[in-house]
Amino acid sequence: SGDQWGTKSIREVNPAASERTRSWIERSEQNAQWSSDWCRAFVAEASSGVLVAGIVLDSKAPAYVHSVLPEQDESDPFVYLAYLMSNRHAGEERKGAAAALIAFAKDQVHSVGLNRICLDCWRGNDRKLVRYYESQGFKPLEDFTVAEKNDWPGCVLEMR
Repeated sequence: SGDQWGTKSIREVNPAASERTRSWIERSEQNAQWSSDWCRAFVAEASSGVLVAGIVLDSKAPAYVHSVLPEQDESDPFVYLAYLMSNRHAGEERKGAAAALIAFAKDQVHSVGLNRICLDCWRGNDRKLVRYYESQGFKPLEDFTVAEKNDWPGCVLEMR
């Protein structure tokens, strides 16, 4: 929605977003064992060949959620679901892709010997996105607000 993402491309609003994405892909392609630099990026493709969704799993939480969650918790480590998006232009083909990628993420997390996934999401629009993640098995930890992003309202969630 425009309230969540704004009306301009992320690349226009935040030119560093492309570099961050490039870094995720480069780190993912290194196929490193679980460590502070671990990262995995995946895309889901429909049988027609259309890319319908993408996900990025990271070994650390972003700075803007550190009031709720540390960069990493050595006593209770987690994988951070840094990015989950669907291709809104894919129409009906994208139905279920996010849920499938979340299930895939659980397998990835278990493959590195962990059992905890954390993420943050927008809590505007009557918490619709928070409720979606709850329907996928996540539990809210705490709400937060990012002052640097025009008081962007967020929620950190976890799944065990």
